[in-house]
This record gives sequence, C-alpha cells and structure tokens, in this order.
Amino acid sequence: MVLEDTIEIDAPADRVWQVTIDVEAWPKWSPVMERIRREDSGDFKLGSSALIKQKQMPETRWTVTEINPGHHFSWQARVLGIDMLATHIITPGERTVTNLLRIEMKGLTIKLLGFIIKPLVMKALKEENQGLKHYCETNF
Repeated sequence: MVLEDTIEIDAPADRVWQVTIDVEAWPKWSPVMERIRREDSGDFKLGSSALIKQKQMPETRWTVTEINPGHHFSWQARVLGIDMLATHIITPGERTVTNLLRIEMKGLTIKLLGFIIKPLVMKALKEENQGLKHYCETNF
C-alpha cells in the first residue's frame, strides 16, 4: 500500500528542509508526534536513526536509507508486522515549495487490516503536512 499527501508551503525551500530534518523538533508542529529522540548526533545523514512515538502507535525506530540534502530523504521502520518506507520530498517552485509525504507499507498486517489502517495513516499524513506548512509559514 502506498499513500501520499502533498501540500504547497509559502516559504523558502531551505527553511522547509531545515525544519524537516530537525526531527526531534517535529512534536512542536506535528499533532501526530508525541516524542522523538535521535539516536545519533550531528548532521542528519544516511544511517541516522530516531525513536519516534506517534499517537496510537508503539515507539518505533526509523533509520535513514536515502538522503539528498535539500531535496528528500527516506527512512524505514518495522512495526506490528508492517515494513514501512517513508519519504519526505521538497520541490521548490516559483513562489512556493511543494512538500510530498509518501509512505509505503508492506506485510501481512497490511494485507489483513489495510482497510482500517489506510484512513488513519492518510489522516496522519495530512495533519503532519498541515502542521509543517503552518510552522514554516509563521515561525520565521
């Protein structure tokens, strides 16, 4: 199952990128995040990982598997029998930035309960994108 949410943000691409990679600060602006703790320090890079506690989910370790600084990163996790790959893509436009949140979910749990999980994940993607937009447009 692949789910996506896209939003236009009226802010410079570098601002959106900096907010995006400051993962420990996500709970400030994302209503779906309860707490995040990076397991490494320094630059956010390939192999960086964080323990993330989202509402209605167990704490999960996410590890960066691909990164193109200033443009996108992907990270993966496994929880409740679901293999997940989440991607954050920032595309600059003339006056705005397009932010795409994408998640791929695979596994037996998705096959059995996808119809229940899909609307919950779509709601979370939308809330996260709306929180990012509001934060980037009003806090700098």
